[in-house]
Amino acid sequence: MTIQEFDLPARWRSLMTEQFSEAIHNLQVSWPDLQSLKISYRVIESFDPDFAVNIVTHPELNTMAANQALRLLLTELGSKNIVAFVRIVDLPPDCYRTVRQLRSEDLGQMISVEAIATKIGRVLPRTYEGSFECMACGHRIKITQPNEQELIEPVECFQLDGGCGRPKGKTRFVQRVEESILIDSQFIELQEPPENLRGGIQPERILCIAEQDLAGNLNPGDRVKANGMLFVRSQRKNGKETPIFDIFLRIHSVERENIPLEEIQISDDEEKEIKEFAKRKDIFDLFKRSIAPSIHGLEAEKESLALQLFGGVPGKSPDGTRLRGDIHILLMGDPGVAKSQLLSYMANLSPRGRFTSGMSSTGAGLTAAAVQDAAADGRWTLEAGTLALADLGLAAVDEFDKMNPNDRSAMHEAMEQQRISISKAGINATLSTRCAILAAANPKAGRFESVSEVPFTHQINLSPPLLSRFDVIWLLTDNPTKDLDTLIANHIISTRMSATPELLIEQGSRPDPTKVADSISSTTQQAGHEIITREMMKKYVAYAKRSCHPTITEEAKNMIVEFYVETRRAGGEQVDSVAITARGIEAVYRLAQASARIRLNDKVEVEDANRAIRITRTWRFKLMGDNYDETTLQSGKKPTKRNRERQIIEIVRRIHQETGDMVPIIDVFTQAEKGNISRDIAEEIIDALVIDGRLIRPRGYEHLTPGV
Repeated sequence: MTIQEFDLPARWRSLMTEQFSEAIHNLQVSWPDLQSLKISYRVIESFDPDFAVNIVTHPELNTMAANQALRLLLTELGSKNIVAFVRIVDLPPDCYRTVRQLRSEDLGQMISVEAIATKIGRVLPRTYEGSFECMACGHRIKITQPNEQELIEPVECFQLDGGCGRPKGKTRFVQRVEESILIDSQFIELQEPPENLRGGIQPERILCIAEQDLAGNLNPGDRVKANGMLFVRSQRKNGKETPIFDIFLRIHSVERENIPLEEIQISDDEEKEIKEFAKRKDIFDLFKRSIAPSIHGLEAEKESLALQLFGGVPGKSPDGTRLRGDIHILLMGDPGVAKSQLLSYMANLSPRGRFTSGMSSTGAGLTAAAVQDAAADGRWTLEAGTLALADLGLAAVDEFDKMNPNDRSAMHEAMEQQRISISKAGINATLSTRCAILAAANPKAGRFESVSEVPFTHQINLSPPLLSRFDVIWLLTDNPTKDLDTLIANHIISTRMSATPELLIEQGSRPDPTKVADSISSTTQQAGHEIITREMMKKYVAYAKRSCHPTITEEAKNMIVEFYVETRRAGGEQVDSVAITARGIEAVYRLAQASARIRLNDKVEVEDANRAIRITRTWRFKLMGDNYDETTLQSGKKPTKRNRERQIIEIVRRIHQETGDMVPIIDVFTQAEKGNISRDIAEEIIDALVIDGRLIRPRGYEHLTPGV
């Protein structure tokens, strides 16, 4: 049945009176904090199916009629000056489109687009209804402005309306802003989400316009479902309009702002299967095998990566402090130990995973960039980088040490506070970067030197403050071992032999083995072992993060506290040594929560605390042996070197106090040799201490005095 245009306001009035009278009253009380009445499409469909279809096919007419009916009802309630809007949400599935699917037949229809806001413009006033004054006679003319990119002026001062009758060429029209109706307007660029892309394809984007109470509500990186109407504007070339049009989306309503992992759809059968997996005794071994199965070994490393996928539980303390739940892991290793392959696999495995390389990333590319937008009249807009787009997911950063130091400094706030404060080109904003960071770094000298005086953490080009933000730091060295080398070689050749040629997959003569495995079942066989398919792993992680928020039991808490206290006490035997810091106990707590999440358990139990402590002890031992020392991490000097420096400074200070004069360097060498420090080493240490200013040479090489 066709619904006439004049009948629409009455239909909307009937719907609101019957179904939304209480919501309208709440709107009246809450205005201007609340300026919209949200109406679900499902309610309209149950009220009148023909009316619901008409809304999708004629959205502009229905939007005007709905707003008119709402304002009339508010006026009848005694609120004449309230300007409110109807926002239709929960559109039917046949209205859903991806940015890539938008076509000319969608013009004029109500559609829904799931996307990520990547670029946000400033909120600026726009003329909705302009009031123009004729400068010849002073007559006022009002004109509605449907086009946000062009101001429509009167062509004549019409006599019928009381004007002088002069055409535009014989008089001048001036807009009176104080008498015009202005509304807030903002340009937003939406990009299709990465999980909808096939490999190698650039994500499509669409420019949107948000007006009135919708303007200023989104930040770059927000995931939204934008409902609205498509419209076109002709492209211009050499000052002339062309027959090719640019598509824009006028946003009518916005839904689902960053609900965690909502894009992963899990059926009832899959949920049941996930719960069955969680009950298995070998669930952790199954996850270890399922992470990068083509890479042999690295058992402990893969276990920590599995925990990173699930992460701890973020929270807010009573004083408003945000407590990070994501686990940051650094892989520092020799070339050829499969770091990049692990990172690439994890980025594909994690819901909302992103992969980037430090060689080709700037600080703006990782955090956010302020760019001038030609489509928005050259205004500065904010474009989200990798970390903001990976919000609530995982960001894998390869070649982390190759980044420009100035760019890498942008990571400090993003890793610990999990936000980015932007102050660029007059734009002041804060973006969320609630993502786990998996980074890889290579040694500066090509390979790690185990016999060097320089600790491993200072053989890579990363600053100590940045290193301290990683919960787990794995050292991966490439040492020849006959038995292990044989296993790795056999594994690599077996993996190569089982691979399907890429050309045959592209030609269609052979199926893609990854897609076949995902479509048949939730597990598959590789190298004779059962592994979880990539698709099922994503669903398992999303389900665990959405539904499982474990709290710690008293026994597990006592175990973690005891580990921290004992580690501190053991490290305190060295004068300036700190074995573990407060960040260390937080990392153990996050690992324990992730362990409970894998089991879909709401309690962090003793076995979870044990697993977290075991992983922490393992990576600390691999990095520094039994005597793990945070001071070594910060200073870049091993305890033996620090002790020698301290001895020499003490020798100079003691002789200086006894004699009250400059200290001959030969006396320092003599005393140092008594403390088992050879002359060559003492000379090298003295040179370094003089450069640091801790010792001074007042009269050349032969004499010393204590420094600052």
